[in-house]
Amino acid sequence: MSPDPDPTVPELRAVAERVRRTPEAEAVRSADEAIDYRTLWERSAQVAARVVQLGAVGGTAVGVHLERSVDLIVTLVGLLRSGCVAVPLDVGYPAERLRFMCADAGVGLVIGHQGPLDRLGGFTTVLTDRRLGYACARTALQPAPLAPFEAPEVNEDADAYLVYTSGSTGRPKGVRYTHRNLANLVSWQTEASGCGAGDRTLQFAPASFDVTYQEVLPTLGAGGTVICCDEDERLDPQLLWDLIERERINRLFVPFVMIQSLALFADEVTPQRHPLREILTSGEQVQSTATIRAMFTRLPDCRLVNQWGTTETHVATWHELPADVAGWPDLPSIGRPITDTGIRVCDPDGTPVPDGEVGELWITGAAVGPGYLNLPERTALSYRTDPLDPAVPAYRSGDLGRVLPDGLLEFLGRQDTQVKVRGFRIELGEIESALAADPSVAQAVVVVAGSAAEDRNLRAFLIPKSAPADTSTWTAGLLAQLRDRLPAYMVPVRVDVVDSLPRTPSGKVDRLALVAEEQVSAAGGGAA
Repeated sequence: MSPDPDPTVPELRAVAERVRRTPEAEAVRSADEAIDYRTLWERSAQVAARVVQLGAVGGTAVGVHLERSVDLIVTLVGLLRSGCVAVPLDVGYPAERLRFMCADAGVGLVIGHQGPLDRLGGFTTVLTDRRLGYACARTALQPAPLAPFEAPEVNEDADAYLVYTSGSTGRPKGVRYTHRNLANLVSWQTEASGCGAGDRTLQFAPASFDVTYQEVLPTLGAGGTVICCDEDERLDPQLLWDLIERERINRLFVPFVMIQSLALFADEVTPQRHPLREILTSGEQVQSTATIRAMFTRLPDCRLVNQWGTTETHVATWHELPADVAGWPDLPSIGRPITDTGIRVCDPDGTPVPDGEVGELWITGAAVGPGYLNLPERTALSYRTDPLDPAVPAYRSGDLGRVLPDGLLEFLGRQDTQVKVRGFRIELGEIESALAADPSVAQAVVVVAGSAAEDRNLRAFLIPKSAPADTSTWTAGLLAQLRDRLPAYMVPVRVDVVDSLPRTPSGKVDRLALVAEEQVSAAGGGAA
């Protein structure tokens, strides 16, 4: 077989080469289906031909309303080949949010399974191919005769996909990411990883998050297999361990909260049963707790990679923690920039500060996309140019950090998480790390409660590793330890012991939900 290499879609060149070399190797597997590289290429070409048939020319926004599945991977690859812009529409999102995203992005065609498609409203399914349905806006695209797919010319600076992130105004922001941005990420991740041909990577992220592309394209380009999990396996750490064992998974991309959850159920983990070689995490501050160190001690061949970036840039820096687990710091570094990407530590005016001084982290270079969709003023505020080279694009992350003496970057939280309580500036992550240092604590989250300045105080939510004999005695002991380590103004006034923590769709801890829960409890006269 000699597939079209799609030479103008750089992020797929390595995948096309794998189709040529090993067409019968397994490419994607889910609970009910598995396909090889040849089938992946043929079916993705059919998706590309279908969207062209329906009038979606290069640059057209096409919605993707699919759960983790073989169909999802086929569709994402097909849309990249077509030159259309993929707009992932999470099946778990409220219909109102999905309708806003479709209207904002100008989506006239959505690909999905029939059941979820029916919730969108304003779209009519015009044809079904295998299980995939193609739904058009009633006044937009219409079917036309299907022709063989011919790879179009695709500008590397054209948008490849659009993901929506929460906006401070309550309006979701569409973040644009180009083929050039994506190709740089894929090339770097493939070279930096210890996984290659024949290795198996879990497809854990929802389709609406950019990590999906990082899971899928480097795996396929290296000749590996993408394993799709279901939602129950994604949320339940014991089921996830079972899946890792059953499917012989070698690589995970998961948020830090899932690493914490996996560590709680890792007492019987062995390298023979669980052949993990890489766990990569991003999105939250990594805390090297005793429980997590114990898990990696049981998996001596598995490395932990801490990645940092934003939705607007995807991965910007990375740091592989050393093999000596006992030497891991409580708060690991975020490392150094990825290929063709730079970091500037700047003062509020955008001037770089000397090494060692704290400032805002500006991301520069190939990771920086063109900006937000339909938000020129917001784009102008956040998307800038490199303070040291105006020809290079930059993005103001809003995160704080500094360059350490060894050249590694230290992450110091977001500007908006360095809260002020009773006049003191506080980094919540420092308190969480101090609580999580106790081996009896599985997870700790600290939030600020109270709206008025005089009422603001710190509240901690803790998940114990095992149920304490007496909750009050246990929490009192933890607070006493905190008072020995931290100033009095950094000690929470209230500790709640919980079984679980609310999560956002991406798997991060939903801090806003915790604040709202605490406010309801306080209004109802909850115990202090």
